[in-house]
Amino acid sequence: PKKSDSPYQRRIARERFRRRAGIEPIIGHLKQDHRLSRNYLKGVLGDAINLFMAAAAFNFRKWIRKFEHFFALFTLWLFFGTTTRQPSMMIL
Repeated sequence: PKKSDSPYQRRIARERFRRRAGIEPIIGHLKQDHRLSRNYLKGVLGDAINLFMAAAAFNFRKWIRKFEHFFALFTLWLFFGTTTRQPSMMIL
């Protein structure tokens, strides 16, 4: 903010800076981890496809991390939960 700005203008400028500071790391991860730095598709449609695919991959990875424990328990249940036998079957 400038010194000549009013308190309202300073507050709004500070909020914009904070919002941008929160978005920049996400853009950096998209560029490095999801191949957003170089577009190999042609034209405006290729740009849009590249952007949406990178965003979808980012969101899918975020979703997987959120439900990581659920997937682990589900996998254990699939492999080990269906092979347990009833106690009455073990006697025979």
